[in-house]
Amino acid sequence: MRKADSEQEMLRAFAEFIEADPTTPPKELDEAVLRMVAKDLRPAPWKIFAKLTLVEVAAGLVTLTLCPQFGLGFGTHNEFLHHLHAATSPMVFYLLCGVLFVTFGAALGGLVLTRPEIRAVSQTRNRYFAGYSLLAYMVLVVLGPEVFVARSLTWIVGAMVGNVFGYGAVIRLRKALP
Repeated sequence: MRKADSEQEMLRAFAEFIEADPTTPPKELDEAVLRMVAKDLRPAPWKIFAKLTLVEVAAGLVTLTLCPQFGLGFGTHNEFLHHLHAATSPMVFYLLCGVLFVTFGAALGGLVLTRPEIRAVSQTRNRYFAGYSLLAYMVLVVLGPEVFVARSLTWIVGAMVGNVFGYGAVIRLRKALP
């Protein structure tokens, strides 16, 4: 019987709601709600790029632990990387290094951003990736003890490919999932 009573009570409350005089929210409240919705749907691009940069820098520091050139973490002596470096041309090696260095960060960036943030930066993401790749390269050149600038310029191309691939793959996966 309680269920029937609660259903009748809900119907009675709904009927009262429908029959009640309409009330208009104050204009200030209405405008505040619209501003909140607009802020959520159109986030500031600089905040999004700052968020992406933080994620990419953190991921880049993690990937540097594998790089023997900087002597961080696990990268002090890696036979595989040394053989790979010796077996490939410097241009190919730096291209692959650039791809590997930024792909992880770009993929994480695609996971961290909300859908409105992804939409907000969709038109300018490649310019951001180019700028970030150039900035990361310059930091590596300044910090790196044995970087040959002319040969390692292909690192920037690899970084761009890694950014576009890593971010794009995650965004496509997110769109495919509900």
